[in-house]
Amino acid sequence: MSAQYNQNWTRGFFPGFTGPASDQHMRVSDAERQEVADRLAEHFSSGRLDQAEFDERVGKAMSAKTRADLNGLFDDLPETGAPAATDPTGQPRRRHRHPILLGALIVFVAIAAAHVVWPLLWIGFLGKADD
Repeated sequence: MSAQYNQNWTRGFFPGFTGPASDQHMRVSDAERQEVADRLAEHFSSGRLDQAEFDERVGKAMSAKTRADLNGLFDDLPETGAPAATDPTGQPRRRHRHPILLGALIVFVAIAAAHVVWPLLWIGFLGKADD
């Protein structure tokens, strides 16, 4: 159980620490504690943990000295990074574009370009007048 947690927790974060239980005596860094707290916050915001459970687990994570102290914090929680949301047909839900924002962006770029191009045109015309 703790070996399973260790492998899942370290996957993707610290590739050198993927051994089943070999690094349980290693001391954890502030960054590792914060990473655990952030993952717990994701579960709390998803409603998988109530306030008391969240506070208890974050307290354990922040006071952990070794990786063994972090074991068990995620045993009853699914992996984070859930798959993309799907619609009722089972197809991945597509993000909708906002045509108003796209139009506003086009207008903004056009105005910004005009502020650059228009003075250059005047400089070009003034240069031609001197010849």
